[in-house]
Amino acid sequence: MIQTVAMGSEITTGNIRIQSLTPTLIRLEEKGPKGFEDRETFLVQNRKVGGECAFSVVREDDRMTLYETGELYVCLPHNAKRLSELTLKLKRGNESWKPGRLDVFNDLPAPSHLPDFWILPDLHRIIPSEAGAVPVKGDDPDSGWDVHSDARDVYVFLPASCGYETFRKEFLALTGSVLMLPLYTFGLWYSRYHPYSEGEALEVIDTFREKNIPLDVFVADTDWREGASHGYQVNTNLFPDMRRFIELAHEKGVRVVFNDHPEPAGHYALDPKEMQYRWDGLTSILALGMDAWWFDRNWHTHLHGVNAALRKEVWGMRHYHDITQAFRPGKRALIMSNVDGIDNGKLEYPTHPAAHRYPIWWTGDTLSNWQALERGIRNGVESGVYGLLPYVHEDLAGHIGEPDAELYLRFLQFGVFSPVARLHCTCGFDRYPWRYGPDMEQIAAGYIRLRYRLLPLIYTAAYHAWKDGQPLMRRCDLEWPEESGATDSLQYLFGDDLLVAPFFGPADKEQAETGRGVWIPPGTWEDAWNGEVHVGPTSITVRKPLEEMPLFVRRGGMLMETSLRQSTGQAAWPVVIVHVYPDASGKKVKRLLYEDDGESTGYLRGAFSRTEITQDQQDGILKLAVRPTCQNWRPPFETRDWTFCIHMGAEEALEHVQVSNADSEITYSLEAATHWIPGELRKADSADKNAVAAIKLKGIPVEQAFSVTVRVAAR
Repeated sequence: MIQTVAMGSEITTGNIRIQSLTPTLIRLEEKGPKGFEDRETFLVQNRKVGGECAFSVVREDDRMTLYETGELYVCLPHNAKRLSELTLKLKRGNESWKPGRLDVFNDLPAPSHLPDFWILPDLHRIIPSEAGAVPVKGDDPDSGWDVHSDARDVYVFLPASCGYETFRKEFLALTGSVLMLPLYTFGLWYSRYHPYSEGEALEVIDTFREKNIPLDVFVADTDWREGASHGYQVNTNLFPDMRRFIELAHEKGVRVVFNDHPEPAGHYALDPKEMQYRWDGLTSILALGMDAWWFDRNWHTHLHGVNAALRKEVWGMRHYHDITQAFRPGKRALIMSNVDGIDNGKLEYPTHPAAHRYPIWWTGDTLSNWQALERGIRNGVESGVYGLLPYVHEDLAGHIGEPDAELYLRFLQFGVFSPVARLHCTCGFDRYPWRYGPDMEQIAAGYIRLRYRLLPLIYTAAYHAWKDGQPLMRRCDLEWPEESGATDSLQYLFGDDLLVAPFFGPADKEQAETGRGVWIPPGTWEDAWNGEVHVGPTSITVRKPLEEMPLFVRRGGMLMETSLRQSTGQAAWPVVIVHVYPDASGKKVKRLLYEDDGESTGYLRGAFSRTEITQDQQDGILKLAVRPTCQNWRPPFETRDWTFCIHMGAEEALEHVQVSNADSEITYSLEAATHWIPGELRKADSADKNAVAAIKLKGIPVEQAFSVTVRVAAR
């Protein structure tokens, strides 16, 4: 046996090059028409994934060499011509892999089912222009893109060897991260296929404001333009002065989004004529102040795809994203487009593995029925696992049809605890929260207001999606991969500590309640409505009246909220309310609060703020520590008001409280507190009977670290 270092992290023999990118990620490439390819491709943005390791020669004869690198042996013939000639074998066990069919994309593996090998082919490889998907000067018929460097180019991951977190990290390092979205994305969207005029659109916005129902985005579907379907000429019969309308909407704290059903202007996707036409059209409306484009793939007249792997859906995502980003280089580009792989709510094929870079996505034109709601929950949860698409969402209440009050509300409840809350329907219907009378309006408005109070939780979850690909709706096997019940795609964690299990079926008319099974994860979980405690892992049946939905809070966890806003404003929280659920298990829990300006690309250069909050309970003493850990961006205020709501058992009380920083004690007030679910959603007889005490701190400098120590004792 020979043990000599061979050729660093790269081997080339014949027409084959092998690169060890990490101990558990290897690239296999056949030489293409222009040789081996080192440039960025549409799929692969970065091959410096980190942790590359050298090859060693294990055994060699006159025909082939056995190499060792990382977790693999690579058996490679001398002067190999095709990838099919080599073999990969794990060092542990007898698992091996030979290149076979490499012409399809596959779902990403779930943490509960990690394969030994997971294959990512760079199908129909193309090289983007340095300018991206925007027009370039010159006479290049391909607009600066290189479509003549295709070759078999494959990335082999070893998920079972490295574990899910490392696999996801390597995948995102290779293909690019999910971008942070403008804060307004997480407010309420109102959308309707309807020929709104300026006056009618402003009246809708005013009605939301008059009813104290928050709203952030107004969507004008296709009738904003002449002919209502194609082109970029404003329909002045409906909007005599589009710039004026957009400015008036902005003054009311509402962003404006337009739908585009694009027709092709050239013979193929990269045709310079096509690229210029799209740039001129999209930017002409952006120049009026419009905020974001809804790229609607359409079914008949539509954009061309670039090739068989880069269909119109994902090409359109990048095309619209790059144009928006180039036109507003300092702002975050937001594009809404169809999920690649889901057609009108039905999963058809795995999404393109670069689609996660261009959020947000909706599942298409669905029906107003219970089946569509169930599919919507499943699609949103599974897209975060199998495609790393954390912003998949529904037409809330369904696109086609007239839902009854119960179905409408159950859709809305799910939407409030989903990444994007967007009410939408086709012509002839509406989805106004006041649609079903005062009682239903009160419940619907209460849920919408609840979402706005939870903006710190939601926006911090968006930060995690950017940093490590963690979806906002986290299927439970992301945390408990060893538990069989954790793979249920009809429930999920929303943030770190809130378990959500939306209803997706009608109520039992005799009991006037809706019921469903819920899997309770390991640990102790408290019913958010009545304080009932469940110890997992276990399965329970939950029944709730119309105004309630199954919500459970992790004991030992924390929920963060802020004061109510009528629109999202800035992603900075002058008031932070931390709901603390003590747990006697003795585990130390750390949570983050993330802030930035909510709209610029400065976060990519570190312009954000993080505050770390830890909870530690030992021998009846609960200690909360607040520590700013990153202050590269400062919010537009010097001090912050903190409230810590301590959720205790019914027979418990706070016996002692101390608030201090490194130098001195801090003044606080102590009073009885209410639940984090607003009272307008809670019946008197369903109120949480557990005790809640609020510790209030006024005017704490945003850069100051401090601690809160309490003793929880029996009454």
